[in-house]
Amino acid sequence: MKPLNRSFSLLLVLLLSACTSMKSPLLAKQPASSTEQTADDETAAVAESNANLPRLELTPQIVYGVLASEIAAQRGAAGSSAATYLDLAKQTRDPRLAQRAAEFALFSGQLKDAADALSLWMELDPSSQIPREQLFITMLRSGKLAESQPLVEDLLKREPQRAPDIFVQLARLTARQNDKQAAYALVNRLASQYPDLPEARFAVIAVAAEVNDDATIQREFDRLAQIAPKWDLPVAWQTDRLRRIRLGQAIDFLQQELARRPDAGLELRMAYPRLLVGAKRFPEARVAFEALLRQNPDNAELLYASGLLAYQLRDLPAADQRLTAALQQKHPETDFIRFTLGQVAEDRQDKAMARQWYDSVGAGQQFLPAQARLAALDAEAGKLDEALRRLAPLGQGEQEKVQLAMQQAELARHAKRYDLSFRILTQALESWPRSPELLYDRALVSDQLGNLGDAERDLKTLLKEKPDDPQALNALGYTLANRSNRHQEALGYIEKALKADPDNPMILDSMGWVLFKLGRSEAALKYLERAYAAMQDSEVAAHLGEVLWKLGRKQDALTLLRQSLAKDPDNEALQDALKRFHLP
Repeated sequence: MKPLNRSFSLLLVLLLSACTSMKSPLLAKQPASSTEQTADDETAAVAESNANLPRLELTPQIVYGVLASEIAAQRGAAGSSAATYLDLAKQTRDPRLAQRAAEFALFSGQLKDAADALSLWMELDPSSQIPREQLFITMLRSGKLAESQPLVEDLLKREPQRAPDIFVQLARLTARQNDKQAAYALVNRLASQYPDLPEARFAVIAVAAEVNDDATIQREFDRLAQIAPKWDLPVAWQTDRLRRIRLGQAIDFLQQELARRPDAGLELRMAYPRLLVGAKRFPEARVAFEALLRQNPDNAELLYASGLLAYQLRDLPAADQRLTAALQQKHPETDFIRFTLGQVAEDRQDKAMARQWYDSVGAGQQFLPAQARLAALDAEAGKLDEALRRLAPLGQGEQEKVQLAMQQAELARHAKRYDLSFRILTQALESWPRSPELLYDRALVSDQLGNLGDAERDLKTLLKEKPDDPQALNALGYTLANRSNRHQEALGYIEKALKADPDNPMILDSMGWVLFKLGRSEAALKYLERAYAAMQDSEVAAHLGEVLWKLGRKQDALTLLRQSLAKDPDNEALQDALKRFHLP
């Protein structure tokens, strides 16, 4: 065949350098042609490499195949582009076409085609290390470590300085291997040649984990603690692995490793209290975060975590101080911190400061919650109309609009404006008539208005949409038990709700109350005691008090009711219970 002329050679280089954005990250080490490179530079590069390239005629088939493949890849069909390029590479024996086939195959996740293209590229350009490395990684990704043994041995022999990278790749991809025992044997044999290489020890840990060889894992971590005490990656890897198996085991492991790694990085040390938070061991987590904070007093993430834990543990002054400092250190969760500081101020009974923090929350995820709290503060100050006006124009989309309507209705209900609450929910239901949340809330308001028929209608409409919803079943059963003589019917709804959610204290309370209404006080007592143990709610206390009184345990009933009333002096259920007993 006659050699390429200058213009055709340049055309092929330009075609092959197109679509560089499609290049697979796995081939990042391969220099990409720049679209800004001058024509003279490209021509010189082609001339320099011509000696290693096949001498072929740039036929219409080649030109069409290259152009069609690049266009297809730009349109999202990189897989078909890989197949076309691979066919062209086999026909022309041009390593550049094999390389491009490998790039597109890797990009589209077609590992078999990638392996074929890389093998061909390696055959056509035996001096290049890139196809060897990428073929090795592709084999690992395909779960064929055992089959890649000659390849990895050749890589280690040719480039021993690349051993750390190779062993890290082995560690990363051992979980994909089909024959785990073969992979274990191979990695152990390879790593035995590098006894003091930390990456080799990590690779052994990874394959040992796949065959549950805990003794080897422990031995290798003992070795790593000696030869690489500042290398955090293996410890972080094992911690995450154990966390997905059993959180307590991950905590114990990380605590052990940190104890013998005094120079571990801050991120790894922060992982320990974060695991404690995940285990809901909040006091221990706070102690650990505070210890890190003493060493890193200006670290925004530590200030943030310490502040949130202080708030969780009700240390309001510390929460205020830490979170304010986190803001000063420019922690990225700015609006969440401001919102939380508003809650801290509310809990400290500083309503003016709470308003300032809520007002400072900008547009974003925390904006609506902040506006809702401002509206609640307005309502508490006797400015219900102002509170409702604040919320009225807010929200985007059905979900937010429904939530805002429910919040407005709740504010009106809390102010005992039940008629207004009913109107707000009714207006919202005109827009979203099938909303279960709106139907449920309007049923509760109807019950408070004494409108049994309206409450029953809304709850039954809800149950047509969600027939097994325990909350709706419980609400209907309780309403019928409390507002009618249809106690047996009420029992059926509550039994179904309790079967769906057997430990829910609200449903346990309803079951106790309906049994009491049916004259089964002894059975009612068991449910009400369970409900009160799980949730010391005033209404549950009122029900339990009535049952205790009915069973002749009058002193127990009085003690319970008066203690509950001391905590919640405005509760009508407690007041009504005492009135029925003719007691002050």
